[in-house]
Amino acid sequence: MDGGTRMSVMELCEIDDLATGLVLDPLLGFRTHKMNITPSPEIQCCGILKETLLSFQHTHDFSATFDALLMIVGKLAGDYFNSLGSRHQELLRQHVYCYFRAFLLDSGVKIESSDRYSSETNGAKITSTRHWFPGQRAEVLLGCIAEFSPADSAVLQAGVNDFSVMYSLRKRCDQLWLGPASFVNHDCNPNSKHVACRFFAYVEVIRPISPGEEITCYYGANFFGEGNEMCECCTCERNGKGRFKQRGSSLIVKKQGTLWLQSTD
Repeated sequence: MDGGTRMSVMELCEIDDLATGLVLDPLLGFRTHKMNITPSPEIQCCGILKETLLSFQHTHDFSATFDALLMIVGKLAGDYFNSLGSRHQELLRQHVYCYFRAFLLDSGVKIESSDRYSSETNGAKITSTRHWFPGQRAEVLLGCIAEFSPADSAVLQAGVNDFSVMYSLRKRCDQLWLGPASFVNHDCNPNSKHVACRFFAYVEVIRPISPGEEITCYYGANFFGEGNEMCECCTCERNGKGRFKQRGSSLIVKKQGTLWLQSTD
């Protein structure tokens, strides 16, 4: 990614929806969460898209794979992609490349489906495919940041797309954070943390991670209700806390909150 590239909230919402539709959904086999701020085409042809993406894991040809994906979906939604304009087309290319990197066979991570959370359908998680050690950065797990302005107040809808929002302690403002790293789930005893730098966020390992282990971060003390009383993470399950403390309840609601993010800039 170009370190100087900056997107507005609206641009990031649109670009991430398109990128996950092109890359993530065909590989996972279902439609992942979308911001759905602007009308965008339902991307079909998942079978041939998946074949193209699996081929990329061996060719590592970013440009040719991106062009091939657009050519495939262009048959159904060519007018839409052509209307994006040169800036948005380049932003889409860069954002899709972020997801490409996470699917490289030597990336050290794997994006997989997850059905852990009772309030979430078609969820995903990040699993390690190698050993990670404290202080290492999982650079393929990149998050792109856009700062909220008063004009963006109508973007988020409670329970619909109010996820991946973090609060910058340095800038004292809410920020939207989307990209591969947004699929890192919460745990009350995490093995990594989010760190912001300019217009991006990355994941830094804070304790050893083994192959097959889920990569997790801490979202905050009240992200899942007061004192995380509705948390469904693995640590809460082991310790009988959070949602697992309320064994008599058959209906669990996942409350959305705000991530508190360390910043290096």
